[in-house]
Amino acid sequence: MVKKLALSFTPTPLHLAERLSEHTGTEIWIKRDDLTGCMATGGNKIRKLEYILADALEKGADTVITTGGPQSNHAKATAALAVKVGLKPVLVLAGRDPGHRRANLFIDTLVGAEIRFSGARTAEEMEEALIRTYNEFHLKGKKPYLIPIGGSNGLGSLGYLDAYKEIEGHHFDWIVVTAGSGGTFAGIYLGNRLSRDRAKLLGISPWLPKEEISLRIRNCIREVDRDWMEEDLLIDDQYIGPGYGKTTPESVHAIQLLAQLEAILLDHVYTGKTMAGLLDYINKGIITFRDRVLFWHTGGAPGLLAIQDWWYNHD
Repeated sequence: MVKKLALSFTPTPLHLAERLSEHTGTEIWIKRDDLTGCMATGGNKIRKLEYILADALEKGADTVITTGGPQSNHAKATAALAVKVGLKPVLVLAGRDPGHRRANLFIDTLVGAEIRFSGARTAEEMEEALIRTYNEFHLKGKKPYLIPIGGSNGLGSLGYLDAYKEIEGHHFDWIVVTAGSGGTFAGIYLGNRLSRDRAKLLGISPWLPKEEISLRIRNCIREVDRDWMEEDLLIDDQYIGPGYGKTTPESVHAIQLLAQLEAILLDHVYTGKTMAGLLDYINKGIITFRDRVLFWHTGGAPGLLAIQDWWYNHD
């Protein structure tokens, strides 16, 4: 039996976004996985880490090593929960050291994570730096445990297979969720596939091209179900804009809209772009006024604090 820790505040709320629904003319519900924990531990990564950190402890690890961008929600959550269960967190972050410690990066520092900047600019370079660091700690006699980008593997996906049970009995025509590193989408896909009342599952990529994120999702699914009969995945990468962590006019609008209609905070990296995609699908008539839609909020709002100066000064 696969072991799991109890680290999240679940089940999370599921509620109708009344003013947003009125504004769009489409019934929109929100699954509040931004509320799985506190500011340091909230978001979708926690459900994954309940399985991943249980495996690390089971294997006798003393250190966990992971990667992400400088403001990575996954890196922050891993650092916080690793400390909570008695493991040393090492974060091998992409790019160069920005010098300052704001938002998620400040929390990483506050909880005592060892932070390294690899200079990596692509997912492949990030993964290479992660493996180099793992090998370094192994040669030092440590017992490191490697956690992939976003905690996205078959083990992490089990967290969202579990999460799907929290919406059973609610009919939705569409479920819209961020497809960032793939594990969350994979788990929801597996839950949806087992449901008697299947929804159209749409993943909005805020980072990787459709082909690359689809491959990562498929790998996660196969790790859980080796007999999976592959089918097309509905992934849309047209809302990435200038790149990872960079806003678009549409994502800025989506963030402001949710804040001002529902007092719900999205982030500029993931959920803002995902909501922008949902709103665009409604505007284009792909999602219609007859549809009942679930927006799966995966968290990340503390990252907004890293761009607040820009936010107040942009046109």
